[in-house]
Amino acid sequence: MNVNDLLIGVRGELPALPDEENPFLSTDALVGAQITRILVDVLGGAVGVLLELRQSSRLRGTTALLRVTGVVQQNWLSTRTANEFTAWSITGAAVHRGEKEFQLVVDCLPVGTLRVVGSAADFTLLKASALDIAPPDYRSDPRALVRVGIANESTEVEPIGVARSAGSCCC
Repeated sequence: MNVNDLLIGVRGELPALPDEENPFLSTDALVGAQITRILVDVLGGAVGVLLELRQSSRLRGTTALLRVTGVVQQNWLSTRTANEFTAWSITGAAVHRGEKEFQLVVDCLPVGTLRVVGSAADFTLLKASALDIAPPDYRSDPRALVRVGIANESTEVEPIGVARSAGSCCC
């Protein structure tokens, strides 16, 4: 299975994550993770946020995918950076749930904010066996090394567990 397979849908038989790793119950779970890619599936109405976890002390695995379905809005606001590659480290997150709406707001360093509004979400912790133990150095490693050193939509992964927001369904 690869990351793109999970953007289409999370299988129902995955084990549930404990509360401390569930970002819908404990938004502090995302602090220290890094946003590396935002995947938009216009046809499926989904947005996937790919996270780098190798420097996070709060979550198991090497990467994770936070997928919002029924998306009606997604925006990323950030400052200009001096470097082509930037590790957008999560400093805080807020989840808002209404009767028929799910909203995620993530704040990052350097100054960046991601906001996604949809109907529901799921969060899947993943182990990408092809990744090294440590992430690449975004400042000094060559472009090719940075690109192969982080997960992307084609990366083969093994799911560890999943958390679902209210209203999210099993596929």
